[in-house]
Order: sequence, then C-alpha cells, then structure tokens
Amino acid sequence: MAAVVKYTIDTSFAVKGLVPPRRKKRDKILHEQKKMYKLARSYLDKVRNKEVEMYIPAIALVETGIVISRITNNEEDSRKAISFLRKNATHIFYDHDILEQAISFGIKTKASGYDTMFLIVTEVTESELLTDDSLQYKIGLSRGIVSHLLSDMI
Repeated sequence: MAAVVKYTIDTSFAVKGLVPPRRKKRDKILHEQKKMYKLARSYLDKVRNKEVEMYIPAIALVETGIVISRITNNEEDSRKAISFLRKNATHIFYDHDILEQAISFGIKTKASGYDTMFLIVTEVTESELLTDDSLQYKIGLSRGIVSHLLSDMI
C-alpha cells in the first residue's frame, strides 16, 4: 500500500493557489506569477480531490482571510478561501493542541509566531511543508523538516 502524502500548507502558498494573479501589466513578473498560481493551484486541487492530506494551524484561517481581503478587497473571496481550507483540511490544529510544542520550538528557532505554528504542525504530523516564505523554509530545513519553497518549484 502506498504511503499517504501529507502536506502542511502555509498561508503564503495557499493564497498563491487561491487567488489568480491580478497584475495588469503583461510582463515577466505576471508570467512568473501565473506559473506560481498554476503550480500552487495544482497542489490545492490534489487536496480537494483527496489525493493528498493537508494540515494547517487554526491561525491559517485568520491569516488567509486577511491576506485575501487585502489582495482582492472582497469579503466573499476571503470567506470562500477560508471555507476551502476548513472543508479540505485533514486536521486543523488549534492553539491548545500544540501550544507547548510551539512555545519550545519558537524559543529554540526564534521564528515568528505564525511561522512557528506552521512549522510545529509540520513536525507533529510528519508532513512536508509547502511555503513561499523563504525564511520559514530555511528554518524548516535547519530543523530537518522536508520543506518546499514555491518559487523554487517552478
């Protein structure tokens, strides 16, 4: 039997797959944004189709809603994205589930609070981290966490 593929998907990665590029200028930057959107979207489609498992800390719901609201200025877009994460996450880790581990992890790594929550979920679930946050990616690697940086994946 094949092993289940498990991912912890960071907000930076999720947002890039949930919101198509909005850049008006047709240039190299837009081309790169489209490639990242397509790749991130393909991973989210695998999650939706139950081909892989997705784990997230609860703060991902808040952070995703805020970031998408800033990008689109549309509450409905934010609500749809949050609904996607809620519906398709294999498990959402609430603070009380991982608080002590996150405190210890954060003190050792000096990572930001948000990054710490994603990284500890990745460790607890023995999943792979999907992110487009280069600092979070580097901290994950330094801790032996299998990490993938979206901008390096295209």
